[in-house]
Amino acid sequence: MSSVVFLQGPLGPFFAKLARRLARHGAETHKINFNGGDRHFCWAHRRVDYTGGHRDWSAFFRSYLVEHQIDAVFVYGDCRYYHRVAGEICEELGVAFGVFEEGYLRPDFVTFEWHGVNANSHTDWSIPAIDSYRPRGRKPSVKVGPTFWQRTKYACRYYLFARLARGEFPHYHHHRGRGWVGEGLCWLRSFYRKGLYRLTERSIQPRLAGELSGRFYLFPLQTRDDFQLRTHSDLLSIENSIDEVISSFAANAEPTAFLVIKHHPMDRGFCHYGRLIRTLAAQQGVKRRVIYCHDQHLPTLLDHARGVVTINSTVGISALLHRVPTKLLGRALYDIPGLTHGGDLASFWRDADAVDPQLFRRFRQYLYELTQLDGSFFKMAGYAVDAASLRILPVVGSGRRIPVPEKEEAAYLAGS
Repeated sequence: MSSVVFLQGPLGPFFAKLARRLARHGAETHKINFNGGDRHFCWAHRRVDYTGGHRDWSAFFRSYLVEHQIDAVFVYGDCRYYHRVAGEICEELGVAFGVFEEGYLRPDFVTFEWHGVNANSHTDWSIPAIDSYRPRGRKPSVKVGPTFWQRTKYACRYYLFARLARGEFPHYHHHRGRGWVGEGLCWLRSFYRKGLYRLTERSIQPRLAGELSGRFYLFPLQTRDDFQLRTHSDLLSIENSIDEVISSFAANAEPTAFLVIKHHPMDRGFCHYGRLIRTLAAQQGVKRRVIYCHDQHLPTLLDHARGVVTINSTVGISALLHRVPTKLLGRALYDIPGLTHGGDLASFWRDADAVDPQLFRRFRQYLYELTQLDGSFFKMAGYAVDAASLRILPVVGSGRRIPVPEKEEAAYLAGS
């Protein structure tokens, strides 16, 4: 019988549901909780509260893996401190390390890879690997749609229980760096602003799809706490990226071009960059050519954009789907010649590299079949649990500690 450990998962019961599924197939499940929110949503045969600090985590986790003869560890995101350390220990001990993340393709998928995700992915993203891959013909099975309300509900419950049990986890430091009161207020503010922007920004999209169609560059912001920014780019902050993009746009873009900066929907209640953007645009002499917006329909914007600049957001993949030239400021798995702009940001504004649609079609199928699970963490989660178990069981079901990608993938595709 295999033994598996779950660390922190996405907000809500997804990890609990997956643990139950693996348990029905004979796995002994363990869950390590770091706060009351983790504990509220957890299910496993063995449930352990880790109440130590960062200093003691490595020794504790290493001892736990050895004592319980763990075969696999599952996490949501590989850059949080506890997960980063866990991944290093798993690699050293030969324990399979499975990482879940939001879908590279959204909104109807979640990501699952062994070893790491995003720029830490161990999948071969080279053009020869993509070109030599033989597609198995997998097709999406479900349409998930928006998940804002489900996320909000789970977030409120998570942070409430984290607050109620705060005294039991005195050394826990959340990766977002906000207390439960601040987090809760931000989610309420997000709800308020969502309604406000629906009224105050209703004229922006018709303008972008009309008179400005083909004349604007889109810069979709990422969340302030995004590990993609903190770990997989050399930028200091979202503010730093805004400064860099506006300055480069002002110096190099055609005088008739516009820059549209779109706020991240999950950061709506947590921060606002309006004053900064107005100040920087005025300093650079492009105040009338920079538009800051929030809840505009992204596919519509991409249909009318001249180009997209992003740090390393998966919006970049959506841009490639729409054949929109794309420039990355950070490191991302889809930064591939023929897909993204190979030159610097200054050259992008006037002479952006075109997207090779044939290469993108092969890349997208390759990415989908090897890394994406149909479904969502927050809505219609049963589909994602089904797909995840098919990926996982060929590894943990056999008791092997290091996955063999070809065999594991073949078993998954046969089951799908």
